[in-house]
Amino acid sequence: MNKAYPRFLSRRVEPLDELWEFRFFENTALEALPSGEIDFAAKIVVPGAFDAMPDYMGKRGCGVYRRVLHIEPGTEALLEFEAASMTCRVVLDGVTLKEHFCGYSPFTVRVPASARARRELLVYCDNLFDAARTPMHEHYFDFYQFGGLIRPVWLHHLPRRHLLEVKVDATDYRGGEIIVRGRANAAGLVAVELLDCDQGRVEAKTNAEGVFEISLRIENPRLWSPKRPNLYRLRVSCGEDDHVVRFGLREIKTDGPRLLLNGEPLRLFGYNRHEYFPNFGPSTPYAQMANDVQLLKDCGCNFVRGAHYPQDQRFLDLCDELGLLVWEENLGWQQYSPHMENPRYREHHQAALEEMVERSYHHPCVIMWGFLNEGPSEAHETFHLVFEPSMAYLRARGGNRLITYGSNRLERDAYFEKVDIVSINCYPGWYGCEDHPAPLSLIGKFIDEFVALLDRRGLGDRPFLISEIGCEGLYGWRDQQRDFHSEEYQRDYLETVCRHVMDRPRILGVCLWHFSDARTKSKGRALGRPRAFNNKGTFDEYRRPKLARDAVRAIFREAG
Repeated sequence: MNKAYPRFLSRRVEPLDELWEFRFFENTALEALPSGEIDFAAKIVVPGAFDAMPDYMGKRGCGVYRRVLHIEPGTEALLEFEAASMTCRVVLDGVTLKEHFCGYSPFTVRVPASARARRELLVYCDNLFDAARTPMHEHYFDFYQFGGLIRPVWLHHLPRRHLLEVKVDATDYRGGEIIVRGRANAAGLVAVELLDCDQGRVEAKTNAEGVFEISLRIENPRLWSPKRPNLYRLRVSCGEDDHVVRFGLREIKTDGPRLLLNGEPLRLFGYNRHEYFPNFGPSTPYAQMANDVQLLKDCGCNFVRGAHYPQDQRFLDLCDELGLLVWEENLGWQQYSPHMENPRYREHHQAALEEMVERSYHHPCVIMWGFLNEGPSEAHETFHLVFEPSMAYLRARGGNRLITYGSNRLERDAYFEKVDIVSINCYPGWYGCEDHPAPLSLIGKFIDEFVALLDRRGLGDRPFLISEIGCEGLYGWRDQQRDFHSEEYQRDYLETVCRHVMDRPRILGVCLWHFSDARTKSKGRALGRPRAFNNKGTFDEYRRPKLARDAVRAIFREAG
């Protein structure tokens, strides 16, 4: 199933990852499709981006997927979509059950009971840009946005009595004290057991609304950390249904400018990573995800930022198991004040944020939530319209995580005081310095001046992370003059950055841009992005290392 662990044991969960019937309507929005029967003349694989496939390469429009489901008559079911890009409509037996407007956040769809066993499922995926209809997706983003069922799809066959929600939280992580909260669709008994411990089951009754709460103590608890990624599995049973939660015992908090993981000081050294691989776009094969995690760890990384959208759950599963800390963030890239003022944007942003948190809640690797990358954080009158409800939700429902956002407003940013970690995206020595006689000299000067700025603002006790920094290096282009875009200049650049950060304990760490080259918007950006790629990867798109890899690897391993 390409799943790192099973989330259900008794409940029958059917993977829908196979060939579906398919029809593509080029340059046609979902709402403008012709009425009447659709001739499904083709088949397409799920998961996959339809516009990464040869027949539809680079095309914009609406793809319609069809398959037949077999569900026991008189029983409910649940459809789980890991991601459907960019706009999605789910239709079952001719009835629209769900519309969804963020192409990277996971969502579920309740399937009502029917007297029929054979059910027809249609899924419409529209990859057209429309600021009025789907304001979370913009044509100018510096990463290519593909369309289709880009991540796995699951069908949950629900028993008559079943679980709706389960949450596990540590009340005393060192002592192994946990609390299990949840809800079933009907009142009755629930049972909880730890699958990795020789401890007995605990039973409890729900209240009349199906809500339950059970406290447990794990004997001789083992903590989760990058060096020792210990995990537990907990099974909650409800009649014939169950839900398995995998979690880790750990605590993340700040102590002045420091970060503490399980009480120990922690610095962060890693990369931003887009979900991209040639021929597959954002539908990276599972084996490649595992390869990426191993490459990151081989470079000495303990940290990865999922830029700039919720990550594939399989990737987070791997980070849990292999010990890689993660910044998980909502979809966003340089949206401006008009977006903040748009009620539709605010609605979609909040819905996607909640879906991200709900699905990624139990991953111990996720130590921080983010949103509104490079948003208008200098604009008091508009930024707060999205910032405040996002912060309130994450504080109340985000669990033991820190909150931040990547800012490029720098000295103009008005919201640094309100987040746990000040994170900045900056590119000294790259953008705007083509005529400077020694552009590498700008890097350390810029970083030190920004730290001094934080001190003057009274933020000397706030952790400071460089969340993006880097320069482009074209794989294979070697240049004795070390000019821009050469592998030599990129190596010198990243070595200068990493050494400067490592030698200054005041800085929490650095998240280099970028792990591997990734395709960006083709037309309109190709002149500034050779090959229509963002070429700032330390690896190219096929994960071939550039010269910079060895320099980064040496310093990150020394730091670790």
